[in-house]
Amino acid sequence: MLAFFVLLPLVVSAFIALLMRNSKGHMKAVKYIAFIASLITLGLIAMLYLNYNNLNLNPVQTMTWFSFAGYAFTLTTSTLPLNMLLMGIVGIITPLIIIYSMGFMNAPSEQPRYYFELCLFAAAMLLFAMSGDFLTMFIGWELLGVTSYLLIGFWYQRDGPPQSARKAITIILIGDILMLVGMLIIWNAYHTFTFSLLLQQASITNPAMGLALIFIMGAVFTKSAQFPFHEWLPDAMKGPTPVSAFLHSSTMVKAGVFLIAVLLPLFAAYHLLYLLLIFGIITSIIGVTNALTEMNIKRILAYSTIEDLGLMFIALGSGSLIATMILFVAQTFYKALLFMGAGAMITANNYEEDMEKMYNSPRYFTLFIAILIGAASLAALYPLSGFFGKAVVDLSVNNLAVYALLLLLQFFSAIYIFRWVFAPLHRRTPEKKTIGARANYKTLPKTMMLPIYILALLVAVSGMAIYSFVPTYLKQGLAVAIGTPDILLSVTVFILGFFVALGMFYFKDLAVMEGRRPAYKLLYNSILTNYFYGNLVKLSLLISSVLESIDNTLYGLIKEGATNVREFGNLIKKIETGNPNLYVAAFVVGLIIIVAVFIL
Repeated sequence: MLAFFVLLPLVVSAFIALLMRNSKGHMKAVKYIAFIASLITLGLIAMLYLNYNNLNLNPVQTMTWFSFAGYAFTLTTSTLPLNMLLMGIVGIITPLIIIYSMGFMNAPSEQPRYYFELCLFAAAMLLFAMSGDFLTMFIGWELLGVTSYLLIGFWYQRDGPPQSARKAITIILIGDILMLVGMLIIWNAYHTFTFSLLLQQASITNPAMGLALIFIMGAVFTKSAQFPFHEWLPDAMKGPTPVSAFLHSSTMVKAGVFLIAVLLPLFAAYHLLYLLLIFGIITSIIGVTNALTEMNIKRILAYSTIEDLGLMFIALGSGSLIATMILFVAQTFYKALLFMGAGAMITANNYEEDMEKMYNSPRYFTLFIAILIGAASLAALYPLSGFFGKAVVDLSVNNLAVYALLLLLQFFSAIYIFRWVFAPLHRRTPEKKTIGARANYKTLPKTMMLPIYILALLVAVSGMAIYSFVPTYLKQGLAVAIGTPDILLSVTVFILGFFVALGMFYFKDLAVMEGRRPAYKLLYNSILTNYFYGNLVKLSLLISSVLESIDNTLYGLIKEGATNVREFGNLIKKIETGNPNLYVAAFVVGLIIIVAVFIL
C-alpha cells in the first residue's frame, strides 16, 4: 500500500544506524543519514498531500496479513483528512528534532543507538497516524510504548532514567492490556477491526461495544497521561531533551486523543462524552497546580502538557472534533519550541535543570525572544497559534461553569509559564546576581538554534493562518465563531497573568515555594499522587502475601490429609497376611457385628 512507503526511509535509516558501530566516522554519519531519511519522509507526505485528489485511491486500503479459523486479519491504512493531518505533524517535527539532536547529543558513541531509537520512534508515530483499523493501530501503539521506554531510559548508566522508563512502561502496559481486552470484545461482537465499518454501527446500540469503549478509554488515559495515570509523564523528563520535545509535541502522548477523535461518534452514541469531560477537567487542574510549584524546568513543561491534554479531552467531551484538532496542531509547535528552548538553556547552564540555579545570558537575546513567543502562545496571547487552540476549546463547551473554569486555568497558565520565563533571568537581589555571575554560560551550537527559530516562526505565523481558516470552516464545527469579545477577554486574562507573574517571580523573586508552606502542599499534588501509587503497591503486596498465606495453608492441609490417608492405607495393608484362619475369624466377627446392629 502507498501509505506504507512513508515508513521505509525512517525504518531503513534506523537499522543502518544500528549497524554503524565500527568507527567514529560511521558514528558521526548516522545523524546525517537519519536527517536525510526524515526529509525523504516529509517529501513523501507532501506528495500525498499535493496529489491526494489525483491519485484516485480509496482513502481506506486493506491488505490481508494472515487468516485463522476462517477469518482474514488485515492491515488497514487510512489517508482520510484526520490521518493526513497527524502524518503531516510527524513529518514536520521529525527533521527539526533530528537537527536539534545534532547539537544536543554530541557523544559519538551514543549516536548509533540514539538515532536508531529515534527513527524507529518516528516510524511508530507514522504507523499509528495512518492506521485504519485496531490491528494496525495496536502495532503502532505498542511500538510507541517500546521506543518511548528505550528513549526515556536512554541514559541507563544514570540513577534516574531507568526508574522513570520502568514507571512509564508499567503504566502504559496497563493501558495495553485494557486496549487488548476492548479489541477482543469488539472482534467477538462484530468480527472486524476496521474503524470505518465500526463507525457505521454508531446508530445501533450494543452493550458489548459500550463495554469495549470503556476499556479503550482506560487505555487512552494511560497513554495520554490523564488522571489518575498522569504522573509517569513528568518523570519521563529524565530522558534527553530532544526526546522530551518529540514525546510532548508529536504523537506519543497525543495518541490517545487522536484515537478518541477517530472514534468520537461511537463515544457520543454510547453517552460516554461526559466521562471524557470530567477526567479532562480534573487532569487540567492537576497540570496547572503542579506547574505552579515545580522547580525543574522540564517538569514544568511536562505538567503544562498534562494541562493541554486535559483541555483536548474537554473539547472531545464537549463533542467538538474541530476544536480538539486545532489545539492538537497549535500545541505541537509551541510545545516543541518551549522544550527546545529549555534544552538550550540547560545546555548553556552546564546541564542545570533547577530554575533557581539557572541564568539566562543577554548574549542569547534571540533565544529569549523565541522562548517568549512560545510562552505567550501557551498563555493564549492573540494572535499566536495557542490563542486559537485554546479559544476554540473555550467556545466548544456549553456549560457556563466549565467556561469560567477554563478562563481561570488560562489565567494560571500565564502565571506559571512566565514564572518559567522569569525565574532564570538575572534577578535584582545580591545572591541571585552572584549566581548569575558564576554561571559558565556555554556557546550553543547553531544546529540547536535553527529549529528553535523555525518553530518560533511557525508559532507566530500559524496563528494568522488559523485566523484566516476560522471564518469559513470553524463556524461549521462550533456553535459560535471567535469574535472580538473573545479576543479582548483572552488578552485581558493574559495581561493579568503576565503582570502577576512579573510581580511575584521577577521583582519579588518568589520562584521557590518551600515544601512546608501550606500553598505548596495544596498545589503540588504530585506528592499525593505518588503517595497513592506507593500505598497501592503496598496494598497489592499485602493482598498477595495474604493470598500466599492462604494458599500455603490450604496446601499444608491437603498435604497433611494425603499423608494421613497414605498412612491409614499402609496400616490397613498390614491385615492382609494371607492366613485363611485369620480371614475366617474376621468374617465371623463382622457377621456378629452386623447381626447385633440389626437387632438393636
